Amino acid sequence: MAAAAGSCARLAAWGGKLRRGLAVSRQAVRSPGPLAAAVAGAALAGAGAAWHHSRVNVAARDGSLTVSAQKNVEHGIIYIGKLSLRKQRFMQFSSLEHEGEYYMTPRDFLFSVMFEQMERELGIQTAGCGSTFFRDLGDKGLISYTEYLFLLTILTKPHSGFHVAFKMLDTDGNEMIEKREFFKLQKIISKQDDLMTVKTNETGYQEAIVKEPEINTTLEMRFFGKRGQRKLHYKEFRRFMENLQTEIQEMEFLQFSKGLSFMRKEDFAEWLLFFTNTENKDIYWKNVREKLSAGESISLDEFKSFCHFTTHLEDFAIAMQMFSLAHRPVRLAEFKRAVKVATGQELSNNILDTVFKIFDLDGDECLSHEEFLGVLKNRMHRGLWVPQHQSIQEYWKCVKKESIKGVKEVWKQAGKGLF
Repeated sequence: MAAAAGSCARLAAWGGKLRRGLAVSRQAVRSPGPLAAAVAGAALAGAGAAWHHSRVNVAARDGSLTVSAQKNVEHGIIYIGKLSLRKQRFMQFSSLEHEGEYYMTPRDFLFSVMFEQMERELGIQTAGCGSTFFRDLGDKGLISYTEYLFLLTILTKPHSGFHVAFKMLDTDGNEMIEKREFFKLQKIISKQDDLMTVKTNETGYQEAIVKEPEINTTLEMRFFGKRGQRKLHYKEFRRFMENLQTEIQEMEFLQFSKGLSFMRKEDFAEWLLFFTNTENKDIYWKNVREKLSAGESISLDEFKSFCHFTTHLEDFAIAMQMFSLAHRPVRLAEFKRAVKVATGQELSNNILDTVFKIFDLDGDECLSHEEFLGVLKNRMHRGLWVPQHQSIQEYWKCVKKESIKGVKEVWKQAGKGLF
């Protein structure tokens, strides 16, 4: 109890420091400044944004690595119109360049999952609560595009799929993998996830084949040490995934609660609908105004439980298909049961009641679950989700296929046979 109170106190204290900065940041999202507007225009029109390069130093394994920081819109043009949605987002927020390759700092990554656009001058204070790996690093580190995709996937998928891929690349059966095997895992997950964000009938563009990085990135040194000789155990990797999810959840909670230790239900609705562009958005906000009572709030633990549920949307969608096939409306008790089946955990009645009131389009106290799923997928993919006809079974089938290819290559390099 005391620990929970202390955690909330630390959250509130850090949130107080963030209040003004995040408020300005959110205004910048609604009314982007010259830099944000230029970047957004480049993404939409394919015209590109111009970046002024100034020199900064980033620590690397062999001393000091000089890269270019993107600061102002003045010289040079980067065309991003034919890139996938996630590549566009990566290019918008990446602030470092080395020999033609662009990188994010840990701070860039945090901003990329919290905001649609960002004034680069705005800063953020280091947090002292919970999991703070990325916040503590700030601008001291490198994240490649492949790692960016990998980290985004960790935020949107259940851990079970990663464990399967991890075990398939673990040729010794000790749940430990080496650096080169981790690259296989990273490419397998990142490749499949990036392909799922591009409509193949809209563009013939294909991302360049991901090459093994020539410089040590932050994640590589975190997992394998400065020399890359340490092995990564799955327990450590799982702990990293959990900490990453916790860190992003705390950041988003503070962003939308305006630094407070609780989130008003109106703030929760704003978080849910932040990346939503559906024709029913006005109805959702009408429901928020008319059906949610003023003064009611959602705790950090309730928010984290809901975020955990969102990483199991594919399993939840399968449960919802039963109601669609039977032409049955989804009521509160049935929704609660489907969540428990999909995630193994329950959502509080407070959260369930809020969700139902927002997504009850017909006023019949039933959930419009197809719209609800679409909004949630867009929310968790930070506005980069494209509806696909591919099922979750087909997705992990692709992952399995790529994993087997990776295993064969690892065994071949080790001079061993599969049987």
